[in-house]
Amino acid sequence: MERDAYILEVNEGFQAWRTDPQHRRALFMTLPETETPAHEELYQEEPAQGVVGRTLPLVLTTFVLLTLLVVSHAYQSYREDPSAGLLSLFLWHGALILLALVGPGVLLHQVRRQAWELAAVREERNLLLNQLRHQSFHDALTELPNRMLLEERLQHKIIDARRSGTRFMFMLVSLNDFKRINKMLGYEVGDQVLRQVARNMVEALRENDTVARFDGDVFAVAADISERSQAEIIARKVQDAVGRPIDMAESPVTVSAAIGVAIFPEQGNELSVLIEHADHAVTKARQAGGHTIIFSEEGATIGVDRLALVTGIKDAMIEGHLSMVYQPKLSLIAPDSHAFEGLLRWHHPEYGLLPADMYIPLVEQTRHIMDLTHWIIEACFSTQRELMEMGVDAVIAINLSARVLDESGFPLWVERMIAQYGLKPERVRFELTESAIMQDSERALQVLLQLAAIGVGLSVDDFGVGHSSLAYLSRLPVDELKVDKSFVINMIRWESDRAIVRATINLAHDLGLNVVAEGVENVEQATMLREMECDMLQGYYISRPLTKGQLLEWVASRAA
Repeated sequence: MERDAYILEVNEGFQAWRTDPQHRRALFMTLPETETPAHEELYQEEPAQGVVGRTLPLVLTTFVLLTLLVVSHAYQSYREDPSAGLLSLFLWHGALILLALVGPGVLLHQVRRQAWELAAVREERNLLLNQLRHQSFHDALTELPNRMLLEERLQHKIIDARRSGTRFMFMLVSLNDFKRINKMLGYEVGDQVLRQVARNMVEALRENDTVARFDGDVFAVAADISERSQAEIIARKVQDAVGRPIDMAESPVTVSAAIGVAIFPEQGNELSVLIEHADHAVTKARQAGGHTIIFSEEGATIGVDRLALVTGIKDAMIEGHLSMVYQPKLSLIAPDSHAFEGLLRWHHPEYGLLPADMYIPLVEQTRHIMDLTHWIIEACFSTQRELMEMGVDAVIAINLSARVLDESGFPLWVERMIAQYGLKPERVRFELTESAIMQDSERALQVLLQLAAIGVGLSVDDFGVGHSSLAYLSRLPVDELKVDKSFVINMIRWESDRAIVRATINLAHDLGLNVVAEGVENVEQATMLREMECDMLQGYYISRPLTKGQLLEWVASRAA
């Protein structure tokens, strides 16, 4: 029998056991730690009134017996010697009676005092036990349930949902840039923000929904739902609650959150799997930046055989499971020009759409990375050729792995493919991250020089988060920098990010380089970047990634 199972019915023997205390002592029931075990009530110490109540009859009985004994002795003495006088005898024996009363009285007083002291100790102990129990299952800062209590409640929800066939959602809410709030405003303000965010979330949800502090700046929500649309509504409520301005002494503080959602039982029939789905989803939401909500089927794939991904990439190329999507870029210098970034998609027959960061790092450790790179480049060149035949002179940027820079023959192969597809070298562009270039900087420099000699464009991707020096950057044959989206997303709120973006644009222009800002999501960011004289914008504000068919329609609509 499962530990957390419920008792649905009992037999007559169990009913008899309940009414017989002597037999009840033999059975110990195991219940969740947050509840008081039923058998504890059988062993609780009696209250002080009970102890005194049991002691008082004993003391009175003792006093009565002593009094009768003294009176009997006085009467016997009088009969033996009447000359002693009845009054003197009773006075003398009355004194003995009083002395007999003192002993039981003192005893009764001691019993009462000790009983009340024990009651006070017991009350203090129970209070401490309750406090310890509360502290063990609740977060000290926010007073919300902690992860231990959350997982216990989730286990009960899973049991209930399995039995009744219902659904519930589990959501992780990760505050964006909370470390920066602690650093710039102080930990005391950070604690106040966490407490207020917790209160806002609790107020926004139903009474039977669970809000817990999962870890650091990550909260968790568990809520019953009947359909996915309810989960979306609840996620939006939480998003709005987190984003509510928080009044501080100097000025209001506003925070945002990345939210990842998993639904039971679709994304996991076990607790660990459900949490892992939500964790993958919130990771994707953080990477997307801003106030983002991602459901696990949109951004996470759990239980994937990583070795099978490595060995299956070759079959995916052959069987047509790979495809390219193209995200448009908007040039602020030449608005009528066309530029795109090619992005790989793998539609796995078993696991569905796989995020690139799940398999690219694995494939990079094998020779398959060169085959995959060749496939991507030829797919982009083919699309570029179709655009040329439509009269559209477009640039498609292609991401290169660091492993490609180890292949001395790669530049020659690129030159041959450009000629084969009839493309203009200057309309071909390759992007490499700072970290890829710095893995073997001298080797990378040689390969980049060969590519530049062909006439292709070269970009440094995710600039600002790597470790390249300005001196080394000036040696590279690149003509474009891409500002990392983590700075662009937060530059409206944070002066430090705004300063980094502005300095990067000025630095690039001083070196004769164009600048692309990634992660542009709204008109405020686009307007600020235009004022900073950024050359090109890329992000969901411009367009989401387009399939090849959507790309051709998008280009045709702009031409019309």
